[in-house]
Amino acid sequence: MRTKLQKFSFQIMVVVSTVIFVAIVLYDIYNIRFINISTKKVNLKNSTRVMMILPQNQTYWNWFLDQFEKISEKYGILPDIVFYNTSSEAYKFLKLAEVVKPDAIVMCNIYNSKEIAYVLSSLKNKGIFLASLFNDMLFRYEDVFVGIDYYYKGKIAGKIIFKVLSEKKNIPSKLKIAIVNPLYTIIGGTLEVKGLVDFLKGKGIKNVTIKNFNFDYPSFPPEEVARQLILENTQKFNVIYVGSETETMAVAQNILTFNKLDQFIIIGAGTNEKLQKYVKEKIINGIINDNGQLIAQKLCEALLSWKKFGHASSYISTNFEVIE
Repeated sequence: MRTKLQKFSFQIMVVVSTVIFVAIVLYDIYNIRFINISTKKVNLKNSTRVMMILPQNQTYWNWFLDQFEKISEKYGILPDIVFYNTSSEAYKFLKLAEVVKPDAIVMCNIYNSKEIAYVLSSLKNKGIFLASLFNDMLFRYEDVFVGIDYYYKGKIAGKIIFKVLSEKKNIPSKLKIAIVNPLYTIIGGTLEVKGLVDFLKGKGIKNVTIKNFNFDYPSFPPEEVARQLILENTQKFNVIYVGSETETMAVAQNILTFNKLDQFIIIGAGTNEKLQKYVKEKIINGIINDNGQLIAQKLCEALLSWKKFGHASSYISTNFEVIE
C-alpha cells in the first residue's frame, strides 16, 4: 500500500512539474519572441490586447508599424508582434494565442494548412476577434479584412506605363514587364498583375508578357537582380516594376551606373527622399506606396468597433500614395 502511494505521489509530481515547465516555456516564448511596440502606460482593464502575426521581414513592416504604434497607443490598444518564416512557426504562434488569449489576432498571409484552419476555428469559437491584414485568403475565419485593392494598384501601374509611352509617342504592340519582389512582399501579386495587364490591353497593347523575379535574402541580393535586369537584359524587358524600397533604390542606382536612362520604364515603391528626387529627374517614372497611416488608422478603428459594439465592417479597403 505504501509503495502504491509513493508511486502515485511520484506521478502527481511528474504531472505538476510538466505543467510548470510548459508554462515557463510559453512565458519565455511570449516575452522573447514578441515585440511590444507600446511604450506608453495604458489602463489594462480598458485596453485591447492584440497579437499581430506577420510574415518576416521586420524591416519591411516598419513603414506600417511606425504608424500603427502612434495610433494604437492613442486608442489604448496593446499590440504584441511576432514574425514567422514557415507554416509550422505560424501554427505554433496561433497555438500560443490559445494560451495567452488576446482580445484580437491580426494576421497576414498565414498559410492555409489543415492544422492552421483547425486552430483558427478554435480561436474563433473562443470569441477572439480575427483581423486579416492585406490578404483575405482566410475569409472563412476572419471577422474583418483591412488592406488595399491590389487590382486597382495594378491599374495605377498600368496607367503610369501608358502615360510614359504616350509622352514618348511610342506605343508598342507588345511589352515585356519584369516584376521584382523579395519574397516577403508578395502579398497581392495575382490581382495586381491582372489589373496591370487588363489596363494595358484596354489601351491597345495586346501582347503583355510578365516575368516574376522573386528572391529571398541573403542568398540573392537586390543588387544582383538589378544588375542582371539592367546590364544584361537578355530577355529584352521594356518595364521594371519593383515592389519594395530597397530593390527600387538598387534598380535606380544601376540605371545611373550603367547609363541606361530611357531604356526602361521604372515603377517602384518607397518613401526615401532620394527616390522622390529620382522621380523628378525621370530616372524612375513613378512610385506607388501603400498608405501606412490610413491602413493603421482603419485597423485600429475596426478593433475598437469590435471591442465596443461587438462588430466591425467586414471589408475595409484603403488607397495609395502615388508620385509621378
